[in-house]
Amino acid sequence: MDFSRRFDMAAGTLVFLVFLATVYLTKDFLTTILLSIVMMFLLNPLFAIFFRLTRQRQVSSLFSIMIVFIFILVILLGITTVLVVEISNLERSGALSGIQFAAITQEIDRWAMSAFPDWFYNYVSVIILKNVQEISDIPVTIATWLFPIVQRELTSFASNLPVLFAQLIVAVFFTYYILVDGKEFLAKAVDLVPRQKRAIVLDFLQELSGIYNTLFTVYFTTSMLSGVLAAIGFSMLGVPYPYLMGVVVGIFTLVPMLGPPFVFIPLALYSLFMGDAIRFLIIMIFGMVVLMVIPENLIRPHLAMKSSRIHPIVTLLAYTAPIFVVGIIGVIIGPTLYGFLLAAYRAAINNRET
Repeated sequence: MDFSRRFDMAAGTLVFLVFLATVYLTKDFLTTILLSIVMMFLLNPLFAIFFRLTRQRQVSSLFSIMIVFIFILVILLGITTVLVVEISNLERSGALSGIQFAAITQEIDRWAMSAFPDWFYNYVSVIILKNVQEISDIPVTIATWLFPIVQRELTSFASNLPVLFAQLIVAVFFTYYILVDGKEFLAKAVDLVPRQKRAIVLDFLQELSGIYNTLFTVYFTTSMLSGVLAAIGFSMLGVPYPYLMGVVVGIFTLVPMLGPPFVFIPLALYSLFMGDAIRFLIIMIFGMVVLMVIPENLIRPHLAMKSSRIHPIVTLLAYTAPIFVVGIIGVIIGPTLYGFLLAAYRAAINNRET
């Protein structure tokens, strides 16, 4: 082995070790970098609009990020204001007091006495009285189990708040520079690839762009359309703050296993507590059909057909499975990793066929 060959091996080993050390030093920000990639795909349509108007990549990137942060700030302020107002109204109205629940219970009891035969009413009353104590213990048990978990999570969130703030700042800067110089960096990286391998790398990047567009942009678009449908429906049903509730539905739809039920079920229960059973049923039906069935079975497949086709099982795994391993951050890590592997698989298949 000549000196040149030994030098190349030593230099390659040194670069690899430095690379591993760099990855270790930035491991706490790897999810932040992935978040920046997701934000880049989501902001790219808005960035393209500003770029057509200004022809300045820096200005377009800055405006895109500023609009998103202003939108988030307005939403947070709106939600906080609504919560304060509604909690005050509930306290003043006494809708959740024991007297109100007693009145509802008496009304149900009078209706049952007039609607059912005496023998059936007496039989059901005995069963209810026999099991009411056991049922009443359920909320206490749930609260005893849930309170320590909530307390632990809030404590962890408070202690990690400086790190989360730093990660947010880094994500904003990364997103800004990826929007400005991302294509140029990518082109220079492709130039480093051996000429005979550039075709498969370009094919991989094209597949990756289409897959990420489907996993992120289509997913986000479907969630926002769900929010629009919710705002229109809530407005027609007379739900308080319908447009703000629509925005909340759109946000929660982004999170698997939460989604619209996390919003429309409390709204329906609120109507029930206020004594409006008909509106309770209408909101439940509207939520299950319009906010769950239509977006997942009509809107999302239709949008996905116009982009890179991805099997629903892959999408389900990408957004759901990682949550059980790494928590809510799995919503970002999962689609990024699954999309990368799927793009590599498709590029390999395309290269083999050619």
